[in-house]
Amino acid sequence: MKQAEIVSRASFPERLVGGDLLSLVTVGIQPEPLFVYREYVQNAADSIAASGATKDGKIEISIDPGAMRVTIRDNGPGLSPAQALNELIPIVNSHKRRGIDRGFRGIGRLSGLAFADSVAFLTRQRINEPVTRICWDGTKLRKGVKDGLPVEKIISECVKVETMLENEYPERFFQVEIDGIARFAAGSILNREIARDYIAEVCPVPFASDFQYAGDVLNLFEEDLLPLMLDIFLNGEEAPVTRQHGNGIIFSEERRDEFREFEKFVIPTIEGNGNAAVGWVAHPSYLGALPKKPGIRCFRARIGNIQVGDETLFDHLFIEERFNRWCVAEIHILDSRIVPNSRRDYFEPGPHTRNLENYLGAVFRKMERRCRAASGERNKARRFQSFLDDAEATYKLAKSRYLTANAARMLIDKKLIDIAKLRWHLETGEGKVDDVTTLDALEKKLTRFRTPPGRVSFAGVAPSEVSVYRKLFHVLAETSASSSAATEVIEAILERVEK
Repeated sequence: MKQAEIVSRASFPERLVGGDLLSLVTVGIQPEPLFVYREYVQNAADSIAASGATKDGKIEISIDPGAMRVTIRDNGPGLSPAQALNELIPIVNSHKRRGIDRGFRGIGRLSGLAFADSVAFLTRQRINEPVTRICWDGTKLRKGVKDGLPVEKIISECVKVETMLENEYPERFFQVEIDGIARFAAGSILNREIARDYIAEVCPVPFASDFQYAGDVLNLFEEDLLPLMLDIFLNGEEAPVTRQHGNGIIFSEERRDEFREFEKFVIPTIEGNGNAAVGWVAHPSYLGALPKKPGIRCFRARIGNIQVGDETLFDHLFIEERFNRWCVAEIHILDSRIVPNSRRDYFEPGPHTRNLENYLGAVFRKMERRCRAASGERNKARRFQSFLDDAEATYKLAKSRYLTANAARMLIDKKLIDIAKLRWHLETGEGKVDDVTTLDALEKKLTRFRTPPGRVSFAGVAPSEVSVYRKLFHVLAETSASSSAATEVIEAILERVEK
């Protein structure tokens, strides 16, 4: 075997990183325009959390469709001029802690460049400091990438740094200005209601006051691990944005459901010496798939109280993913070794992620059984109600005198036999006491049936033909799918004859 020869670093290519890297960390990382809100709120949350002043944490977002601009300002500690230069110009060079801070790759701050002409950062730490403004020109960046320029050259040409002696800004702050938002992204980024819904669904905001389990969720956490919650104000509104969980679920104006039970669960770490995650489920009646809005259905995951992925995050762990749409639940990841991937739409692979998935699989099987049981109960209830409706229709048809006395009696007797069979199934199975009582009352009513006395006549039918019509109607009653269907056909025939 020949001895290996070590290649000198002098033989390496001159350029080790191409300009396309900048495309990857802007357009490539952020496929959805609304993600810019998550990225900049995430950075603000890390800054505020690091300052320790989380109770007073505040983010103000201004959306200006006319100017095609979004401004996001937080009251965190801000950056000094030196810090601003070191942290806002280099890329993929974050000082954040992996697995602890919400963002840590040093690329999220450029996300706005995927959808806008420029992104500017303004900040300071003290009132007597100048405001540092660092602006990334997206147009120049894209041209540099297209021209194949080196990364360093592109950055030097598209980044502009200014210092401003301004009194209009707060004592300390950090602000992002996204200017010249592209038209293809404006429909979502600049739509206040869409933006509000997204922020409420994804960002670390408190629950609405009418969500009855808000306190139960907080009780899942140790005092020093309480989830960060920030006041996020949109366009100067007095009330901050809140989560969209309410006191129930509205399917339509006529149909709604309520939360009936709160269940918590804990997922241990691989070592078993702590919690990898805590979770909760708000159980409704499980009437079926929940409406997509207001963005609360499905098992969701949050790290640092910021959502990872969307409602489909755990679909692949369900045997029947449709049942995920029936649920309202959250998992809060506590193990710093379970890390979201760069797109933040799932977690990086590894043993700790597999441990999470294994435990969640058991939780999801339990939920699927509950959903199936609820579906089965509803189907039984629908069948029982259908039986009652048909029995009532049978009674009305027998009383209508459309049939002969013997035919009416036969119809009633057949239904009494059906009632006896159904009662046997209810009493020997898991029937409800109320259902048996309802059948008893129905049986009593049918047993008392008597054919109404008097001569029978139909409008437009000769007296000599009435018996023929009643025989025909008897055949319809025996062959129709239900008594109500038979009655409908009979009345349609008589209406046509009368005309």
